Amino acid sequence: MTDLKARVARATASVLPDVVRFRRERHAHPELTWQEHETAKAVEAELRKIPGLSVKTGIGRHGLVALLEGDLPGPTVALRADMDALPVEEKTGVPYTSCKPGVMHACGHDGHMATLLGAAHVLAGLRGELRGRVKLIFQPAEEGGRGGEEMCKDGALEAPNVDAIFALHGWPELPCGTVGFRSGPIMASTTDLKITVRGRGCHAAMPHLGTDQVLIAARIIEALQMVSSRHVAPTEPVALSITKMHGGTAVNVIPSSVELGGTLRTLSVATRDNCMAKIKTIVTGIASMHGAEAEVLFAPNYPPTVNDENATSFVEAVALAVLPEGAARRMGAASMGGEDFAFFLEKVPGSYFFLGVDDGRAGGYPSLHHPGYDFNEAALPTGIQMFAHLALAAADRY
Repeated sequence: MTDLKARVARATASVLPDVVRFRRERHAHPELTWQEHETAKAVEAELRKIPGLSVKTGIGRHGLVALLEGDLPGPTVALRADMDALPVEEKTGVPYTSCKPGVMHACGHDGHMATLLGAAHVLAGLRGELRGRVKLIFQPAEEGGRGGEEMCKDGALEAPNVDAIFALHGWPELPCGTVGFRSGPIMASTTDLKITVRGRGCHAAMPHLGTDQVLIAARIIEALQMVSSRHVAPTEPVALSITKMHGGTAVNVIPSSVELGGTLRTLSVATRDNCMAKIKTIVTGIASMHGAEAEVLFAPNYPPTVNDENATSFVEAVALAVLPEGAARRMGAASMGGEDFAFFLEKVPGSYFFLGVDDGRAGGYPSLHHPGYDFNEAALPTGIQMFAHLALAAADRY
C-alpha cells in the first residue's frame, strides 16, 4: 500500500500541470446546461490522448463515457464528473476569467472535470495494478437539466454493468486537503413550485369591490411556514422557500392575479409528497377563505442523493488510508442543496463525497453559485488521488 500510495502521488504530481491547464481553459470557456458542445469536444480530445481508453460520445446527448480495462480481473467502478456552467456574471478577477458574459463555472464543474481527467491519466499508468474496469463518466446538464437521468437512460451504467459509482464536489465549507462523507441522504430532493392566486381585481381606492390577491398571496407565504414547523416531525429536515412574487402593473390597481414561485427541499420522497399535499391544502384553503381561487403546480426535479452505506464506508476507508491524519471527515448533516448524481445512485450503489476547497482566507471561501467562486486548484491532488485509489482498491470491496 505504501508503494502504491507513492506511485499514485508521483503520477498525480506529473500530470498536475496539464490538469491545471485544462481546468483554466474550461473555466475561460464555460457552457450552460445542454449547451456543452465545445466542452464535450475538449474532454474527448484529452481522453483520446490517454493510452488504453475507449471513448464513447453522445451518451445522454453531450455526455462521454470512457472505459479503462485493468490487467487483472475485478469489478467495474464508475467515476463521474459534471460539465455545465451557470448563468452567473463572473467577478473573480482571475486571468482566466470567463470570456462569455453572464456565464461562468460558479459551481466548480471545471475542477470536477479536471480531477477526473487527472485520475484517468494516473489509472492508465497503473493498469498493471488495476483489478477490473473503470468507467469515466463526464455528464452534461447537472444544473437543473437532469443530465444524469439522460445518461442512465442512454446506457452509461451498462455494457459493462457498473458495480459501484463515486463522485465528488468541491466544498467551500471544508478545508482544502480534506474530504467529507456521509452515509444515507447527503443532498436533498428539489421540487419547484408555482402558485397562482386569481380573483376579482379592482381600484385600490375601492378594495371592497374586489378580492385582494396581493394580501391573499402574503397570507399564503406566511402560512406556508407551518409546513415544516407543524406538519413535519422536527427531526426531519425541510426547506421551503418562496423566492418570487409577481403581480400588478399600477400602484392604484389591485391585480386580478398574483404569482408566487419557490422551492421545496426534503431528504426523502415520502416527506416531499407529504409537504406537497399540505402546501396545496393551505394555498387553496386561504384563497377560498378570501373569495378567490388558487392553483399550485409542482415540478419535482431531483430525488434525494442517498449514499450507500457500504460504498460510503469504503470512501472513508480509502480516505483514512491515503490522506493525512484528520483529512477524512464524517459529515454530521446533509446539505439541502440538490444534485442529480441522485439518478445514478438510484440505479447502482455508490457514494457522493465532498472535496474541501477552503483556503482559510478571511471571511471564508466564496460559496457555490457565487460570482466570486473559483475552484481551488490546490484541492486537485486530493481529488485525483481519492478517485484513483477508489478505483484501485475497489476489488477489495466489490
